[in-house]
Amino acid sequence: MGGNLVRGHSSRLIKGAIIGKPKHLKKDHVYFYSKSKSWNDQLAVIQRVRPAAVVIPKSLISSSIPRETGIIVVSNVYQAIWRLALWNRRQLPTPVVGITGSAGKSTTTEMVSSILKQKFSLMKTLGNLNTYNLLPIHLLRLSPGHRLLVLEMGMNSLNNIGRQCQVVPPDVGAVTNVGEAHAGSLGGLNVVIKAKQELVDGMKPGGTLFLNADCERSRRLSTKRFKGKLHTFGIKNPASIRGENIRFGQRGMLFDVRLDRKRYTFTIPTFGTHNVYNALAAIGMARAMGCTTEQIQTGLARFSPPKMRLQLIQGPGKSLFINDAWNANPTAAKAGLSVLSHFAKKRPITAVLGDMLELGSYTRPAHRLVGRYAAKLPLYKLITYGKFARTIAETAIANGMTRSCVHHFTNRTALLRYLDRLPSHSVIYFKASRKSRFEKLIEELKHRLPST
Repeated sequence: MGGNLVRGHSSRLIKGAIIGKPKHLKKDHVYFYSKSKSWNDQLAVIQRVRPAAVVIPKSLISSSIPRETGIIVVSNVYQAIWRLALWNRRQLPTPVVGITGSAGKSTTTEMVSSILKQKFSLMKTLGNLNTYNLLPIHLLRLSPGHRLLVLEMGMNSLNNIGRQCQVVPPDVGAVTNVGEAHAGSLGGLNVVIKAKQELVDGMKPGGTLFLNADCERSRRLSTKRFKGKLHTFGIKNPASIRGENIRFGQRGMLFDVRLDRKRYTFTIPTFGTHNVYNALAAIGMARAMGCTTEQIQTGLARFSPPKMRLQLIQGPGKSLFINDAWNANPTAAKAGLSVLSHFAKKRPITAVLGDMLELGSYTRPAHRLVGRYAAKLPLYKLITYGKFARTIAETAIANGMTRSCVHHFTNRTALLRYLDRLPSHSVIYFKASRKSRFEKLIEELKHRLPST
């Protein structure tokens, strides 16, 4: 990794590497110093665990590091991490499944992983650690027992996905859709399309790629330079993997897909037509990796939805909360509101919508779009919170929603007090960008007494 062993034995066996996450540290690990965390906090864990070695800059050499822990000094810790990660990848050239998209990539990654682990020992992306700078974390987790690497490929800039593909070009890949997410920080929707194009161009020659047949912006992705097998998934338009007879069940979605001239039924333990799209992409990728229909059915049925993505939470009394507050953009908000509307036949439904951020010049039009959509739904109450979300409320009223059903808040305490007064059997949907921290709002509500 380009460092100097200033203390310890070069023959010592190391079974893992930890980067800036000292709570996961074990005795047979090498620990890489992180400048984003307190060195005193990191040192305290090192003293307690006494790992095989630490990788640090020269300035941090200290007698406080346990004597049995080796010390490797490097001029640049980040570069050392990359060198070791790339070395580990060269030793373990496992096939790669890569997923990107403006929405649904985390859910699709979890779905396809749930299927593929019926057939392979695999390693997949942890949480939302999905950008180029964080790729070494996953490469260092690869071990000889792994037969497959499943990566969610996110980005926060142009050439982020492209650089990931240079290191781990996918054998099988999918673009779930191309939408508004990151349009503000990147400089517009055209730049978002360009960013997703990087996965198409970065596929391994001869690989298998799946694109969304129903996504207008996905159709703007160029496949002229793609040298492999191209397939599509969808519901409305003709597609290689096409969902039909889609219906809401008691605990999730059911849908049919025709495969090899036979019709098969699949179930997923989460709601929403948008999640059927995610499942269709997962079905295609799993088939490309050689999974049987039975393995796919079992894997999808056992899939665990990521937290804060249409997560159902029992509230006080008979209330039900839908936590969809991981992040927000107009496409995802409309999909979540569509799910909420299916509860309206038996219970009063309320939407709590916050600011959608990182949309740039598209911010106001995006909030108006959600407001127009909300106005069409049988909502008991529409509640908005935040600077930009006021536009949702104003637009909903302008499009025919009864004014007394719409409430906007700028004060979190006042918002909580109002939510307390909703009927005790309400279904309440929460959607906002991460900065709003709506999950904390839900936690506070969970512990309050139900109203009547």
